Amino acid sequence: MEKVKYISMITAVFTQIIGIIFLFINITIAIGLFFIYFISLAVLLVAFIKLRLDEKKEDDESDYRDY
Repeated sequence: MEKVKYISMITAVFTQIIGIIFLFINITIAIGLFFIYFISLAVLLVAFIKLRLDEKKEDDESDYRDY
């Protein structure tokens, strides 16, 4: 999951920067790059949610407050 998170972050940063540059060069390529940017943000959001749910499940398994 860590690799997916890092790849998605790097992809989001580079596609946003390159998309802004391509707004001045070619608008259709810029729209495609922004589409890839939003997809990478969605993947990043899902990765963070899954990571948080896994941490929550791990915390619930080692909860000894009610013994």
